[in-house]
Amino acid sequence: MTEFKRAFSLVWDHFTLVTPNKVQCALCSQRLSFNKNTSAMLRHLRSRHPSEAWYSNSTSGAHSSTSNSTSGVHSTFSNSIISSAGVHSSFSGTTGLNSMFTNNAAAGHHIQVRTTRQEDLDDALVNMLVKDTQPFSVVEEEGFAAFVQKLDPSYNLPNKQALKKMVGSRCEFINDNVVSQMVISDFVSLTSDMWTSIDKHSYISVTGHLVAENAQLSTFLLGISKLPENHKMIHIEEAKNQLVASWGLHSRVAAFVTENSENMVATVQKLGILQLPSFAHVLNLVIKRSMEATLELQDIRSQARAIVSFFKSNQNAEMRLAEVQGQLGRPEQKLIQEVDSRWNSSFSMLERVFDQRESVAAALSTLDTDIIPLGSADYEVIHQCLGVLGSFNQATAELASEKRVSASKVIPLVRMLKITLEKKHGAIIHPTATQLASNLQRELQTSCSMVETEPILALSALLDPRFKMLAFGNQGYAQEAVKLLTSECASLIRINPDKDDTLPPSTTGSTTPSPTSPHTSWAMETASVSMATSPSKSHDGGLWEMFDSKVGETQSVQSSTADAAVEVQHYLSDPYLNRVENPMHYWEKHSKVYPHLFQLARKYLSVPASSVPCERIFTKAGDVFNKKRSCLSMKAVEQIMLLNKGLV
Repeated sequence: MTEFKRAFSLVWDHFTLVTPNKVQCALCSQRLSFNKNTSAMLRHLRSRHPSEAWYSNSTSGAHSSTSNSTSGVHSTFSNSIISSAGVHSSFSGTTGLNSMFTNNAAAGHHIQVRTTRQEDLDDALVNMLVKDTQPFSVVEEEGFAAFVQKLDPSYNLPNKQALKKMVGSRCEFINDNVVSQMVISDFVSLTSDMWTSIDKHSYISVTGHLVAENAQLSTFLLGISKLPENHKMIHIEEAKNQLVASWGLHSRVAAFVTENSENMVATVQKLGILQLPSFAHVLNLVIKRSMEATLELQDIRSQARAIVSFFKSNQNAEMRLAEVQGQLGRPEQKLIQEVDSRWNSSFSMLERVFDQRESVAAALSTLDTDIIPLGSADYEVIHQCLGVLGSFNQATAELASEKRVSASKVIPLVRMLKITLEKKHGAIIHPTATQLASNLQRELQTSCSMVETEPILALSALLDPRFKMLAFGNQGYAQEAVKLLTSECASLIRINPDKDDTLPPSTTGSTTPSPTSPHTSWAMETASVSMATSPSKSHDGGLWEMFDSKVGETQSVQSSTADAAVEVQHYLSDPYLNRVENPMHYWEKHSKVYPHLFQLARKYLSVPASSVPCERIFTKAGDVFNKKRSCLSMKAVEQIMLLNKGLV
């Protein structure tokens, strides 16, 4: 095996086998363990020598024949390239970590590594297990082994222990990339949620979100922690603290987004981190309370739920419904049962029942059941109420599916919901729908009346080129947000006086003559103060030293504030970005035009509007914790979830 890899893997051009279990790097002389594969060597070259041209783009001889022979099996990431933006750990197809392209943020080099057929197939196997959440023990199943042998008799199927090592190696590489990104990022946003596995154990997970220097938004798993039985708030606090502290993030968290339960809010506050309620949860509560307060709609929901349960639990009834749908020329669609924790599942249930009302009524009339079908008056109520709830369903879907910037949407979403409700309230005529609209208006006002005053949400909206000041319904709040943004921008200018500024010079509010950049006036003021206070050039014995220093500080504050105001006003006067476009594309192009605002955009646009990223983890974890793998270690769970597509 060693001779085979030495003949075909380019890695061996930079390593020497010094013992049967040790190899030595020719570039730095470091020795690594050798387990009859090149994974450790590949990781070493990527992490320690990314700028070295240790690979070749030419193909000849044995390399060419190997490449040709594996062209049918060689796989690539189409959506899962680990880039300088961070880590996208989804799999859109089978791929090998060793065969993918990597963008190194520090060196900017693209590295392509060709592998042997054995390594390609190993990677494809790992991808299958991770993507389909299959247990590692599948490689020990007789049927699977026979199938693989039939496909390729030359392939040496790894055992369960080898597979675990492969997954561990890939996770180490991904974590190295995550660490490198977090090291150069001033701020990271977090989300957290709790879930229960099939074996009734409770877990808490934390995800991180950041905007890289190339304006790409990344989401990654920080960790999963198992909670003790009958866990209390102290256990949740300890778990969160450990997950955050292990990455050294306490001082760099822009916001910690969680559901608004007492336990979650209290534990984040005890960590000394700003807690932001998940807007998706807030919206969910607003709608649930409004629907529950609309009594006639509640009665119809209960009746619809009973009808759906009957068809779901009775195979004959479900088959009869499909037959009737075919006879009536209706699409064959199954009914949808609502889930108590998600209001939009109630919307989907009522919408499907309304769409299939004729089929449902006809099927019920031919079945032996006590279920009472809904009448035409009931369906009219459903139709009118669905019209009222439609905009809320759209908002919920946007928040749930948003993989880009989302916190900046909260303020404009609330505003649009209020405007839409006002319009519909005057147009609807059914009393039940009118009552529902009134309940929604009341609950929305109660829960979201001060959303425009929340600094993080206000700054996020301002820094999103799709919304800016148009996001606000109250222009007083908009002006306050602009003042806050200008203040934070000025602070950045004072902290980084040497940062290049491509904006036009400040012409107002500055006591210095038309500086070309924020640091020019500061350099001149510092020099003048230094001359005035230097013992060798001053004859006042230091009498005026404190006064002169204070003058310099005041001039610096005035200058930085003026320059910040110019940068903010120039940005706000730029044309608005189309609402469906990605705001990070704007910042990628304008990062040098508005350098200080770009740094603030990296901070505030990294904040998610909800804890949906964490919810995706425990939704996918239901597949990971199945009966065949209920004894998985926490380390294995973290590795599988990190690599699985549920994290994008």
